[in-house]
Amino acid sequence: MESRKEKENLEFGENSKNTDNRSLREVASVSWPIVVSMLSYTAMGVTDTLFVGWIGTTELAAVGLASTVFFLFNSFFFGSIHGVKVLAAQATGAKQHKLAELAAWQGFFLAIPFGAAVIALSSFSEGIFALMGGTAAVQGMAAVYFGVRVWGAPFGYVAVAAGDYFQGIGDTKTPMKVNLFVNAANIVLDVVLIFGLGPIPAMGVHGAALATVIASALGMVLMSTRFVERVGFHAQLSLKVMEKVLRLGVPMGVRYVLNVAGFTVFTAIVARMGEAALAAHQIAFKIISISFLPGYGISEATSILTGQYVGAGEPSHAKRSYRNAMKLSVGMMGAFGAVFWIFPEVLIGVFQSDPEVLRIGSQLLILAALFQVFDAVAMTGIGALNGTGDTRFTMLMSVGCSWFIMVPTAYFFGVELGYGTTGAWVGIVFEVFALAIIAAWRFHSERWVRHSVV
Repeated sequence: MESRKEKENLEFGENSKNTDNRSLREVASVSWPIVVSMLSYTAMGVTDTLFVGWIGTTELAAVGLASTVFFLFNSFFFGSIHGVKVLAAQATGAKQHKLAELAAWQGFFLAIPFGAAVIALSSFSEGIFALMGGTAAVQGMAAVYFGVRVWGAPFGYVAVAAGDYFQGIGDTKTPMKVNLFVNAANIVLDVVLIFGLGPIPAMGVHGAALATVIASALGMVLMSTRFVERVGFHAQLSLKVMEKVLRLGVPMGVRYVLNVAGFTVFTAIVARMGEAALAAHQIAFKIISISFLPGYGISEATSILTGQYVGAGEPSHAKRSYRNAMKLSVGMMGAFGAVFWIFPEVLIGVFQSDPEVLRIGSQLLILAALFQVFDAVAMTGIGALNGTGDTRFTMLMSVGCSWFIMVPTAYFFGVELGYGTTGAWVGIVFEVFALAIIAAWRFHSERWVRHSVV
């Protein structure tokens, strides 16, 4: 009798292990195209920073400032459209494929007013840059970059809606292929438009923005074409489905815009510490954005898989996907943290040789090394909760940590105690620690089970 019981326990353990291995492979299979896609996007951003940095420190600071304000204007609308991904994932799990297609069409319809709103908001850019601080030269160049960059927003929204549909149904390779091509084209356009080529004059900061707009238009054409090839051209406005998209997406949009607003205030604090401080901050963030890639990709994969399993009525599978995603994310981001800790000056030196920028940037990378593992936990948890439809909680959690932990802590350490940019980044460390703890608690509490919209 005991022998048979031991055999049953052994078989159960082996089956459980095999199931975990399949789940781990599933997370990896869904996440790696997202990681590659984001790697190409980050490579584009790093290249932009590198090219602009070759022009000068003032130009680099201006593009960093303008990019922050652009994301502030842009983030609510991008986040709201991401409701397409959650709804498409849950609909796919429930085998309601028509609903997934309708979700994407509502994203296309939303792109029109969203894009117009961002372009209209650009008329207030000069006043915003004046509030942000920095020298007059930085503000002037930032306004030039921003005035061009906003015209790419409508193109980006359409591309996001189509890409979210593909990711929601589990096809993460199609958006990856499109993004690889578009980001490569953007780098080529950067070289031509920033530095000039033949009859095309060097446009500097203006050229960097124009390259991004053209690349965004190209991305819209390619992504929407692939979508129509897959589902056909059956554009249909459905207020009921749009309400579902917005119910899931608006909390993400609010989270994005208030997080970016918090980071904008954070950047304003840093901007008042001088051009070297702002340039070091910009470079350090571009470098650590590479480490975000595996965490972000795995987070998005977790969102897709938990959404599909919740839609299918299988919460136990959603929890298994979350656990395996956490293993991958912590391992990969922890490795990046070790690199930042060991080689900070080498990494900063690739972008700038200014001694002050090098000194400050190296300190920032060491701080970044401290929160890599916690950032992995936070991103995976947020992705899992979003996929289940618990987007309102992730909004409250993220906004609270941004405004009530990061911003005041950054001001206290950076300004009041006089530790400069390094002190300000202590606020980021505290914010990430808090996010990791709260997100893990929320998922393990299983309160997300009731939030599915399908």
